[in-house]
Amino acid sequence: MLAFSVFPSAVLVGDPAGTTRVISIAAYHAAYEAYDYSLASAIAVVMGVVELAVVAAVLGVRSLFYTGSTGGKG
Repeated sequence: MLAFSVFPSAVLVGDPAGTTRVISIAAYHAAYEAYDYSLASAIAVVMGVVELAVVAAVLGVRSLFYTGSTGGKG
Protein backbone atom coordinates (compact mmCIF):
# COMPACT_ATOMS: atom_id res chain seq x y z
CA MET A 1 0.00 0.00 0.00
CA LEU A 2 2.83 2.36 0.72
CA ALA A 3 4.11 1.96 -2.84
CA PHE A 4 1.24 4.10 -4.08
CA SER A 5 2.16 6.99 -1.81
CA VAL A 6 5.80 7.19 -2.89
CA PHE A 7 5.14 9.93 -5.47
CA PRO A 8 6.78 12.88 -3.62
CA SER A 9 9.82 10.82 -2.65
CA ALA A 10 10.35 9.49 -6.15
CA VAL A 11 10.07 12.95 -7.68
CA LEU A 12 12.25 14.79 -5.16
CA VAL A 13 14.93 12.17 -4.51
CA GLY A 14 15.10 10.03 -7.63
CA ASP A 15 14.83 10.34 -11.34
CA PRO A 16 11.11 10.02 -12.19
CA ALA A 17 11.83 8.82 -15.72
CA GLY A 18 14.41 6.28 -14.55
CA THR A 19 14.44 3.37 -12.16
CA THR A 20 12.22 5.06 -9.56
CA ARG A 21 9.24 5.30 -11.90
CA VAL A 22 6.11 4.19 -10.08
CA ILE A 23 2.50 3.99 -11.20
CA SER A 24 1.59 7.31 -9.56
CA ILE A 25 4.24 9.06 -11.65
CA ALA A 26 2.82 7.41 -14.76
CA ALA A 27 -0.62 8.81 -13.88
CA TYR A 28 0.88 12.26 -13.26
CA HIS A 29 2.74 12.16 -16.57
CA ALA A 30 -0.36 11.09 -18.46
CA ALA A 31 -2.55 13.78 -16.91
CA TYR A 32 -0.29 16.82 -16.64
CA GLU A 33 2.45 16.34 -19.21
CA ALA A 34 0.78 14.37 -22.01
CA TYR A 35 -2.74 15.72 -21.32
CA ASP A 36 -4.15 12.23 -21.85
CA TYR A 37 -6.88 12.34 -19.23
CA SER A 38 -8.45 9.04 -20.27
CA LEU A 39 -5.15 7.20 -19.70
CA ALA A 40 -4.63 9.00 -16.39
CA SER A 41 -8.14 8.01 -15.31
CA ALA A 42 -7.53 4.40 -16.31
CA ILE A 43 -4.29 4.34 -14.30
CA ALA A 44 -6.09 5.83 -11.30
CA VAL A 45 -8.83 3.21 -11.51
CA VAL A 46 -6.23 0.43 -11.72
CA MET A 47 -4.47 1.89 -8.67
CA GLY A 48 -7.76 2.00 -6.76
CA VAL A 49 -8.71 -1.56 -7.68
CA VAL A 50 -5.30 -2.88 -6.67
CA GLU A 51 -5.43 -1.01 -3.36
CA LEU A 52 -8.92 -2.33 -2.60
CA ALA A 53 -7.88 -5.87 -3.50
CA VAL A 54 -4.86 -5.69 -1.19
CA VAL A 55 -6.94 -4.30 1.67
CA ALA A 56 -9.61 -6.97 1.18
CA ALA A 57 -6.97 -9.72 1.12
CA VAL A 58 -5.28 -8.42 4.26
CA LEU A 59 -8.58 -8.11 6.12
CA GLY A 60 -9.61 -11.59 4.98
CA VAL A 61 -6.38 -13.18 6.16
CA ARG A 62 -6.52 -11.17 9.38
CA SER A 63 -10.02 -12.41 10.14
CA LEU A 64 -8.82 -16.00 9.84
CA PHE A 65 -6.11 -15.54 12.47
CA TYR A 66 -7.72 -13.11 14.91
CA THR A 67 -10.94 -14.01 16.68
CA GLY A 68 -10.74 -11.69 19.68
CA SER A 69 -11.12 -12.46 23.38
CA THR A 70 -14.76 -13.59 23.10
CA GLY A 71 -14.09 -16.13 20.40
CA GLY A 72 -16.04 -14.24 17.75
CA LYS A 73 -15.83 -11.00 15.85
CA GLY A 74 -18.30 -9.07 17.92
